[in-house]
Amino acid sequence: MKMRVCLKPLLLSVVLVCGPAAAFAETPGAPRAVTLTVSKATAPVLTLHGASGKVQLSLAELESLGMHEVRTTTFWPEDDGSYAGPLLRDVLQRAGLDKADEIRVRAKDGFSQVIPRQDWERWPVLLATRHDGQLMRPRNKGPLRIIYPRDMSPELADSVYRLRWVWLVDSIEAKAGR
Repeated sequence: MKMRVCLKPLLLSVVLVCGPAAAFAETPGAPRAVTLTVSKATAPVLTLHGASGKVQLSLAELESLGMHEVRTTTFWPEDDGSYAGPLLRDVLQRAGLDKADEIRVRAKDGFSQVIPRQDWERWPVLLATRHDGQLMRPRNKGPLRIIYPRDMSPELADSVYRLRWVWLVDSIEAKAGR
């Protein structure tokens, strides 16, 4: 007699106990937790705006939230490589914005894009601080950049996600429901 094992309850329990990122830990193309020397930069690089006010975070504070790394292709082949930074959901949680229906991510050059909550709840999206092991500078689209783990799922190669890869990020604000 063969015994059938159903993995759905096991996966669900992993997600409930450890969070969505743990469920992706062994998925090809998913970010993995890494230990890096955290930046010592203390000047604010990100401003988060929400119902409870404004929170400013330095590179050191962002990186101390826990670093994750992903090797991924991008929509721009010259940008393919390894990216590291905290999960966007952890940054939003730190500022009390993780339950917002959507956020608007703004860049220093005036570009902005709305990202729905389902993205950071479903995918381990990074707020990258490093590319190929180096802190990102404005000339290489830093100091902060939204990175989706594009190689994790064919769905993430869809053009709907292309504009959500914001670089030169300097602020995030909560948006009310539609």
